[in-house]
Amino acid sequence: MPVQDYGVWKGLPVHYEFEHDYEDPHSPHLSLYYHDNSETEPQFDRKYRQKHKGKPPKKNSPKEIPGLFRAAINIKSTDRDSRLAYWVNYNISEHPMVQELANLDFGFHDLEDLEGKGLDYIRSGLFDTKKGRVLPHDVEGPNNDMIDVLEPEVKESIDKHADIYIFGSRFDTKNGIHNVHMNQGNIKRFRRDDGVFQDGGLLINNKKTGRWTGIFLAFASQAVHTDNVTGHAISRLTWGQFLPTDLIENSVAIEEAVVRKQNSVTLKNLTNHQVSLASWQLHNSAGQAQEFPGNAVLNPMSTCGFEVPNLHLLSNGDIITLVNGDGLKVDGVSYNSQQGNMEGQSVVFAH
Repeated sequence: MPVQDYGVWKGLPVHYEFEHDYEDPHSPHLSLYYHDNSETEPQFDRKYRQKHKGKPPKKNSPKEIPGLFRAAINIKSTDRDSRLAYWVNYNISEHPMVQELANLDFGFHDLEDLEGKGLDYIRSGLFDTKKGRVLPHDVEGPNNDMIDVLEPEVKESIDKHADIYIFGSRFDTKNGIHNVHMNQGNIKRFRRDDGVFQDGGLLINNKKTGRWTGIFLAFASQAVHTDNVTGHAISRLTWGQFLPTDLIENSVAIEEAVVRKQNSVTLKNLTNHQVSLASWQLHNSAGQAQEFPGNAVLNPMSTCGFEVPNLHLLSNGDIITLVNGDGLKVDGVSYNSQQGNMEGQSVVFAH
């Protein structure tokens, strides 16, 4: 397994610390401290931590806090392009995996507890890839670096006593988690770490409002398209190149789907030219595929419905992925059980 000891940790956040450029210019992290005891919150010396905040840390100063676990979240890459790609999905509650996560006990859960599938940025339909940002680590100005965009989300999760779900790789010491980012499509130096359905991420559940937020990170040098088995890059296109440019994933969109009775999917051509769907396919989460007829085309800026008899779309929630003739993802959507059980209505997807 490429990502060792992969899983998700359900916990309660209590403290966080960012490493600024002067503290670690090479490989800085967001340290998110949490516990998984829903009955009693462990105590720690907040004054001691605050007293040392804002000063260059001692070289051998420990980052761990006794009684708490730590999520070490990368906020800068060691690659030549040191930026990170960042997505936030405030409607992640519509994803079919959310209810499964909500039912988990507090603590760490490996892939077996997750029925063998973790997160996958390419195949799980977790967010709209076109709505991401590529950001540096720590620069002057508001809302223009990784610290600026992550801090409000993390701070609110603590202030609102939210539940957090951290996907990644557990430390060998079992006292924390890392690899909380995309874990496939790596550059050659880290290719051995590639894997599918083993991406990292942070999901936040505000229990008072019922809102779920998904936060997803990738290195700018990681590939947008990867092999379905190995997770290795199958295209030279990287997130740093893809965002915010208008490339392949902004050509055809999945507009709606009829889930009950006769399954069908409606596609929309977002371009000003005709798009041939020859050899294109639709996939569901079970791995079933529906290939389009060889003469299927979409006229400029038009929509068209297609029956998908080979694609069994589940009424209790599913993921639909559209790939082109080269096997590259063009669009992906998901729906939950409430949407899938609407009798006589199609599921409409917002883009």
